[in-house]
Amino acid sequence: MFIPCQCCGQRYDQSWPWWTCDTCGYRICPSCLSKIGFRCNQCNWGHFKQK
Repeated sequence: MFIPCQCCGQRYDQSWPWWTCDTCGYRICPSCLSKIGFRCNQCNWGHFKQK
């Protein structure tokens, strides 16, 4: 099953190392994490953690 990155829209396998916001659940791929950083840009308090 392929899941789209919520930032860039690129589809990756569900076993891909996703980064998810610990507050709102926003999910991004590792390449977007390198552009955005560990602070979630969708909510005020969240930080990305690998899931």
